[in-house]
Amino acid sequence: MRSAVYLVAIWSVGVGVALMVEADLGVAPNDVLNTGLRDTLEIGVGTAAWLTGLAAMALAWVLGRRPRFATVMGSVIVGLSINGSLAVLPTPDAMWWRISFVALGLLVIWAGITGVVGADVGAGPLELVMLALMDRKVGISVARWGIELTLLALGLALGGAAGFGTAVFAFATGPVLAVTLPRAAARLGTDLSHPTEVACAGP
Repeated sequence: MRSAVYLVAIWSVGVGVALMVEADLGVAPNDVLNTGLRDTLEIGVGTAAWLTGLAAMALAWVLGRRPRFATVMGSVIVGLSINGSLAVLPTPDAMWWRISFVALGLLVIWAGITGVVGADVGAGPLELVMLALMDRKVGISVARWGIELTLLALGLALGGAAGFGTAVFAFATGPVLAVTLPRAAARLGTDLSHPTEVACAGP
C-alpha cells in the first residue's frame, strides 16, 4: 500500500506543478528556479526538475539523509509527469480559470508531498532535505520555509516565473505539512523521526 501511495503521490506532484506553470500566476519556489533554468538552458521544466533534484539529493546526503532508490526514481517520475502534463493541459486565458489552476495545483502538490513523505518509501529530493534539517532539530515549518525561500532567490536571479502562487506556496506549505504529515505517518504506520536508509548504505 505504501508503494502505491508513493507512486500516485509522486506523479501528483508533477501534475500540480504543471497546473501552476500553465496558470502563469507564479509557481512554487522550486519551480521558479526550474522555470528560470528552463529559460536559461532552453530545456523543459521537468528536465530542469531533474537537475535541481540531483542537487537536492546531494545536499541531503551531506546532511545525513541518504537517498533511496525510490528517491532517485521519484525524481525521474516527477520530471516525466511535469513534461507530460504540460503537453496535454490547456493554457487558461480567463483569470478565474487561471486562479482555479493555481488553487488546484497547490492542493495536488501538498497532497503529493504528504503522500511521498508519509509513505516513507523514499522521500522526494526536497523533502529529503527537509527531513535532514528536521533531524538537526529544525522545525518543519522553518525547514520548509528556508528551503523554499532559498530556491526562490535563486530562481528570481535566473528570471523564473514568480507571482501570487509563489507567495502562497512558500508561506503556506510549512504549516500545511505540519498538520498533514503526522496524520499521514500515523495512518501509514511510518516513523519520520529516524534517518532515511538505503538497502546498501555503508557506515
